[in-house]
Amino acid sequence: MRARIAAAEALKQGTGVDRPKWRLIATDSESLTGLAPVCTGERTDALHEIPDHPSGPVRDEHGVYDCCPWPQIETYSVVMAEYLVELLNADTEDGTR
Repeated sequence: MRARIAAAEALKQGTGVDRPKWRLIATDSESLTGLAPVCTGERTDALHEIPDHPSGPVRDEHGVYDCCPWPQIETYSVVMAEYLVELLNADTEDGTR
C-alpha cells in the first residue's frame, strides 16, 4: 500500500492529475508496445498532430511528444502493454488508497 501511495503522488507531480489515465504509445519498435499517462499538457492538441499525414493533418493518439508526462515505459510486447494499461486504468478507477 505504501508503494501505491508513493507512486500516486509521483504521478500527480508529473501529470497534475490525481489519478491519470494511461494509454498505449508507439515506441522505437514502432508498435504499441509502450505505455504512458495520457498527455494533459498545454497545447497537447497542437503538438499531438501528424501534419503531413496522407489524408491530411491527423491527431496522433499514440505518439510521444515533449508535452507528454513520464513515465514512458517500453514493454517490448503489445500484449503486455495492453494488459498494463488495462490494469493501471482499473487502478485509477478504484477509490481505495
